[in-house]
Amino acid sequence: MRARPPGDGGIPQSLSRALDGIRWTPARLSALIQGLPKVETHLHLDGSLSPRTIKDLALLMGDKTIAQKPLAEIERLAVVKSPRASLDEVLASFKLFCRLLREPQAVEEASRRVAQRAAAQNVLHFELRFAPALLAAEAFPQEDVLEAALRGLRRGAAEFGVSSAVIVCLIRDEDLVSDRQNSEMLDLALAYHGRGVVGLDLAGNERARPLSRFKPHYARALKAGLGTTAHAGETPPGDDLDLILDWKLDRIGHGVLAGKRPGILERIRKRAVTIETNPTSNLRTGAVKSLSEHPARSWRRAGIPIAISTDDPGVFGIELGGEYEVLARHWGFGAEDLLAVSLQGLDSLFLPERRKRPLRRRWEALALKALRSLAKPS
Repeated sequence: MRARPPGDGGIPQSLSRALDGIRWTPARLSALIQGLPKVETHLHLDGSLSPRTIKDLALLMGDKTIAQKPLAEIERLAVVKSPRASLDEVLASFKLFCRLLREPQAVEEASRRVAQRAAAQNVLHFELRFAPALLAAEAFPQEDVLEAALRGLRRGAAEFGVSSAVIVCLIRDEDLVSDRQNSEMLDLALAYHGRGVVGLDLAGNERARPLSRFKPHYARALKAGLGTTAHAGETPPGDDLDLILDWKLDRIGHGVLAGKRPGILERIRKRAVTIETNPTSNLRTGAVKSLSEHPARSWRRAGIPIAISTDDPGVFGIELGGEYEVLARHWGFGAEDLLAVSLQGLDSLFLPERRKRPLRRRWEALALKALRSLAKPS
């Protein structure tokens, strides 16, 4: 079958030709996943802290309550290893370590370690999202939070060769972030647009406040040319999916309820809106009952672009390669599907085309190298 061009669910002809003649086995698919160049679009800073990082940050910040705990105890408290009844139960696990990210050194080091972790998964570029207001303190204002994160990402790029950018998250829950703070975060995102910030998100339980309350914020972001996404269709009833399409936002975060909204999937398909897809997260938060029931397999068949991400790799104790394994083992994705999904993630990045072009060339060269290594006689 002739490969479709990048951007509509296919892969470049060079990769299509390289696929010919490889006899695919589960072991070879796993080897492809390991060597596959990747990007990550839906990745939370405060959800990326591993138990080791939590302990190290606690030592750095002098937080004896956490620093004195053994790693096994931190893991028990901070890592959600099995499905929970609701998203709120998972969000509660953030409380242990969010307080560790309220000083510049901690935010900088945490961001640097995200880059280190990404490099280990063959990630070429990732978009890191967080809400500066949630990490700010009296002596650590929002702009300083953002500056610290950007310093850490620059260090990560220099040390590990992984490029990155920031998506600023507005927060739905008024008990966590006020309207004034959300407006200040938007101002900050606009001020740093082109200086490390590429997009705007809305995070938190959809029942707390609907997307409609944030229309002025998104209007400003869209006018300024920021990339736009929002957590939507993760918890019932999923009404915000309609608004994402009405407002012409660029991507959808999670979107698992899209099939339960009349006409939504067809609108997503027609506009080729990428869905940021987080399999393990959706299972652990109760958004889906099992991985086999996740709708992303049907999205792929329908031609809807998906971008595979971890969401909160520290909270869930996962890696990006493991999420690609879900695609192969639970959803029946073959080698061409895996390559296409990785490329769809790259195409959906909130980067100007002049920066995407060299990234695509590098991605194709590395993907071709991975395929050729698998084509050699074992």
